[in-house]
Amino acid sequence: MIRVEVADDWREQPPPTRFAALDASGWLLSLPEEDAARCFAGELSQIPNARLLSIWGTTLAVLALLLPLGLFAILGNGIYDLLLEDAPTPRLYLVVGGSLLAYVVLAAIAAGSRRMSLLSQELGDMVDGFRDMTHRFHLRPARIMRQARAWGRLNNLARTPLVSVWNPGLPSPENSAEVFWDILLPLFEAQLADGSRLRLHVRADEAAAVRAALQGRPRLQLEAPPARRRGGNAQAPASALAAGERRLVQMLRVASFPLQRIMACPLADAAGPACFSENAFLRLVRSFAGEAEQDGVHRFLARCRNDYGYLEMDADRIELLRLPDDLAAATLADARNLAARARQLLISDPRRFLHDGDPCALLCTVNALAVLHDRADDDPRLQQNLKQQLKTLIGETLASLDRGEHYPLFAHLARQEFGAGPEAGQLARLLPRVIDDAGASRPLAGEVLALTRFNAFDTETLGRLARLLEVGGFYAAASAVWGKLASIDPLLAGIRLARLHERQGNAAAGLAAIGDLLASEHLEQRPGIRVAALLEGAWLCYSAQPPDALDQGRAWLAAAAGELARCPGEPEAYWRLHNYRALYLDAAGRYPEAIAEHRQALAIPGIQLKWYSGSLTNLAYVSRKAALAGLGARDEAARRLTEALEYAGLAVDLKRRIADLDELPVALHNLALAHLCRALLDLPGADVDAAADACGEGLAILARTGSHKKRFALCLEATLAAGLRGEDWAARLAEARAARPSAREQAVLARSEAAADIPAALGRAVLALEILD
Repeated sequence: MIRVEVADDWREQPPPTRFAALDASGWLLSLPEEDAARCFAGELSQIPNARLLSIWGTTLAVLALLLPLGLFAILGNGIYDLLLEDAPTPRLYLVVGGSLLAYVVLAAIAAGSRRMSLLSQELGDMVDGFRDMTHRFHLRPARIMRQARAWGRLNNLARTPLVSVWNPGLPSPENSAEVFWDILLPLFEAQLADGSRLRLHVRADEAAAVRAALQGRPRLQLEAPPARRRGGNAQAPASALAAGERRLVQMLRVASFPLQRIMACPLADAAGPACFSENAFLRLVRSFAGEAEQDGVHRFLARCRNDYGYLEMDADRIELLRLPDDLAAATLADARNLAARARQLLISDPRRFLHDGDPCALLCTVNALAVLHDRADDDPRLQQNLKQQLKTLIGETLASLDRGEHYPLFAHLARQEFGAGPEAGQLARLLPRVIDDAGASRPLAGEVLALTRFNAFDTETLGRLARLLEVGGFYAAASAVWGKLASIDPLLAGIRLARLHERQGNAAAGLAAIGDLLASEHLEQRPGIRVAALLEGAWLCYSAQPPDALDQGRAWLAAAAGELARCPGEPEAYWRLHNYRALYLDAAGRYPEAIAEHRQALAIPGIQLKWYSGSLTNLAYVSRKAALAGLGARDEAARRLTEALEYAGLAVDLKRRIADLDELPVALHNLALAHLCRALLDLPGADVDAAADACGEGLAILARTGSHKKRFALCLEATLAAGLRGEDWAARLAEARAARPSAREQAVLARSEAAADIPAALGRAVLALEILD
């Protein structure tokens, strides 16, 4: 038996550029997408006496044709003489009978012979009548099969232990010859020895069909598919692509935009990694390659992701286009021409490549319009029209990013737009302004320009922008936008500015601001805003926790519940209500009721992943406290800590996926503390290294966003992890002292530092819920 392995491993083992490499250790055959038959014929032409083999086959075919024709002539003449003779001779009877018998024998041999397909191939159009006698007329051409057998014998195929074939393709349902299925595979079955191995390197979308086609062949033993190995940087070279696929690669490049320089030309030398938009690509294909089959286009995309290694998801789940150098160079000139033609189409219809609010397609179009704007220096009217189009599309992009929770993609934009580098303000540069840049000759005018950089947008778009900035951890920029909106909608802006005070580590200032807002008589006329203010006040009371603040927070929660009963609100309002109720129940030590409220919050339909992951974080928090409060029942405590660890892990995964840098440090804090509690209690499955990694990630995010929320907790958890691992913990403890702990936390810290074993004393305080609760 020949062992056959079907591997969809083009990423790890790209196809060789050479058609055939034959030696004693094994055969390597790389069949190109197009012209495989021509390449194979060129290989066979190198066989000694190859031309003689071809002529001999043709001669045999002609002789095989003449023999039945001669017999037919003898039979016809004999019958004619038999009918006309009055007294036929015995010799005439013998001739007619013998020729008839010979003709019947030849017809029987022809009907049952497996070689008829070979003969009919040689005769071609001259023997159309033989086609009905052949099973697969075109599929086993005689001349190529004879040469292939001689080629196999010449290169010792019978002694070859391994044959590797790239791109065998699929068996064709039509009557057309396939190099692998109709010539090479029968050759391997006939000449490979038992125990040999045949390895087929196929594309991922073909693997199942190839395995199915190999089933039922008597000499082939199909082995289980190998485990997929991903993570390498291997990419298919340009030579592995057909001409049609190279044309589609050009459209891949045009349907991408530079992720780190959003307003730069994507085909420039220093553009950096490019973000790919599938929807823009499909519309480009429709406009510039309408003859391409839809199934073939989608199959090409699947190959780029699975086999070629050109499309990859980065850590933020953004799909990037990365081409090998040879393919990038080969397609650059044509891609630039195609990009220029595509941009010209956008002048008349900027929505040509958009689809259903897809933010990547929107940004791809914004990038193309920005390049057009920068190249239209001699046409001020066109530039002004492009500014208006960009304003509309950027507004739609912000709405799409907000609705779809595409926070990682927005984070790339925000770092460029609101960062401190020379590339900052690239989007604002392309927006229509009330105050023209040309008039900014004085410092005062420059300040006015800075204040009105986004004055082209309406208040709803600016509100979305501020919310996205807050989720991404750009608190200063979010505060600036809400500050601009305060003169238009002081109530809504006041609520968000109060929350931003808390996010930047000053919950007391936020509570004071929300208290003044709730005293405003204008809230009575806007029930939705009043509910938001009451819920925000309840949260700030819980966060700041001054004396008697919890009672005030409970009163505000009850008032918010009453307002929602009279006037139903958005899903987010109900999520906040259940979430904050759970926090107050937790503060009272009523852990089962708090867990029930958090589960109700999870069950609210229509909530965003940000809020859903927030409930998972809170369930981890309450489950851990319930476990530590019930340490008398060790088995129950262990079960609760396991639940806390699972909830925390899910929350961290979700918040990483949506790049919720606003709340990710809180989720990481709960994950680290769940691991540390299991380690302090000597429970199985404790992972101190994972706790240390979570602390490091959380502190890095806080350093980036400038927030102080949970900084003390993460520093103290890093101290505990270092102590449990036997490492130097003093530096981490010094960071915790400098991280603005509360008065209660300072007291517990001072008491622990007076102990002989400071990490052990801190661990006891954690288990007793005296600190890090």
